[in-house]
Amino acid sequence: MEKTYGISVRSVLDMEVLKGAKLFAGRGGLDRIVTSMNVMVETPDIVKWVSPGDLLVTTAYSIRDDVKRLASLVPVLNAHGVVGLGIKPKEFIPEMPREVIEAANALSFPIFEIPAELSFSKIITPVLTTILNNQAQVLMDIYDLQKSLTATMLSGGNLQAITQTLHNRYGNSVAIYNEFFSSYVISAAFSRRDAIYRQMENCVRGSGMNDLAADFSNTLSRRERCMVDGKECTKITVPIYSDKKLYGYIFMWEDNREITSVDLAVIEASTSLIALDMIKKISIFEMENNHKVSFLDDLLVNDDLSQRRALANAEYFDFDIEAVHQVAVVQVCNTNNSLSLSNGALYKMNNSIVRVLRRLSRNAACKLLFVNKCDNIVLVFENKLRSTDLCKQEVTQFMETLCGVLRGDSLLEFICIGVGRAYREAADLWKSLAEAKRAASCGPIDREHALCYEDLGVYRFLSYENLQPELLSFYTETLKVLVDYDREHDSELVHTLSLYFKCNGNLKRLAEELGVHYNTVAYRIQRIKELAGVSFDNSDQLLNLQIALKIHGIHKTR
Repeated sequence: MEKTYGISVRSVLDMEVLKGAKLFAGRGGLDRIVTSMNVMVETPDIVKWVSPGDLLVTTAYSIRDDVKRLASLVPVLNAHGVVGLGIKPKEFIPEMPREVIEAANALSFPIFEIPAELSFSKIITPVLTTILNNQAQVLMDIYDLQKSLTATMLSGGNLQAITQTLHNRYGNSVAIYNEFFSSYVISAAFSRRDAIYRQMENCVRGSGMNDLAADFSNTLSRRERCMVDGKECTKITVPIYSDKKLYGYIFMWEDNREITSVDLAVIEASTSLIALDMIKKISIFEMENNHKVSFLDDLLVNDDLSQRRALANAEYFDFDIEAVHQVAVVQVCNTNNSLSLSNGALYKMNNSIVRVLRRLSRNAACKLLFVNKCDNIVLVFENKLRSTDLCKQEVTQFMETLCGVLRGDSLLEFICIGVGRAYREAADLWKSLAEAKRAASCGPIDREHALCYEDLGVYRFLSYENLQPELLSFYTETLKVLVDYDREHDSELVHTLSLYFKCNGNLKRLAEELGVHYNTVAYRIQRIKELAGVSFDNSDQLLNLQIALKIHGIHKTR
């Protein structure tokens, strides 16, 4: 924030007291910001006492016997953040050495002349007075804006009202994005509103916000040129942090007036208040989510008393008892090539998925109620037309869109999505939840799409929880020997066997699929027969291998 109330070296040289002062070197650094002043009197070891933002003044007495030492001192001062050097050269330095000028120009480090008759106090006093006045003005502006925002919030104003306050103060188009809810509000002149809306929509619906979060590794604001309705202007992005946690962004377009560094400091200082408003809404949301979790826990269980308790509160959650409903489950699954997720990573991933769901649900064809249960996310779809076919169609379309977005966000590879069947009676929804969980447990066989229970085929039986011990035993007795052989010998017998069934036992076609010689395929098939102890002429043994492959497909990434 110091830079916002400092004064540039250029402004120092423009002061009346220094009118006509000669600039020896470092013209490229005249916009460096002075935040304090220091004096080098008798010791050249001044670097111990300087601070970033210092403007150093000296008579050069300490280096009078070796003026060229200044050439090596300039890089050291520059590295310590000193913004420039004022020298009274005529008293002890008859002429500024060429080496000093070259060193200063190379670093854009301003070195200027101070008239011999001018005391340091006559320079220091007006510079520090200007800095203090600027600081006081910034603090007053911060107080004024925070007072306005506080009044807005205390009167029940939301983010829209806060955005309007910023728009009224600066006259520029403003948007505030809430990271948790993936939502935004805008305030702009009527003629620019559509253009700002389109730009925010493109950013939110695309990968713009994810890219932005990746770019912001600290709390610093940034400026960038952008096009708004065919016109180029500067967009300022201010991250909203609280306790080192990112809650969103303020976007301001300089489409009416320039935002000075002082203005920007005032806006940045007010982000903590905006974060408080967001935290309040997040707390309310999480309390509502807890109530929804309790509601769905009671609704989606095979217990008459719990269901009656849930249905008695259905109106509170805008749940239509008479509609058709369908349940889906999104759960995080470990993969062979990924580490187990920590609680923090799991929470962050679930929140990312919830943000996507919240955004997509706004335009979904069917009504959606969902809750985040940390280890999974439960979704309940509602179709008021009481058509199970239409409900399934709408849910399928939603899931295709959801998978596409999660794939683009690199989240789909970590999750499994299962969809239960649609039911006309709310009392039967526990069945849909059980089916959705069983479908999700088959996720490893197809991580690219949501799996619908009624489309699982034989996997309906293979996903039955009570059968898992027996299925694993069956797999161990039939296929595990091939899996172990592949691991130990880096071979592809299991993959070859899987393709064998897809090619209906046609070895020529199998060789083409694998891209190997026919004899190689024949050798692998013979090796499979020997290791597994089966005959491919025995249909029962072949069926056993096919079932074992499907069991392997479900369990290999667990």
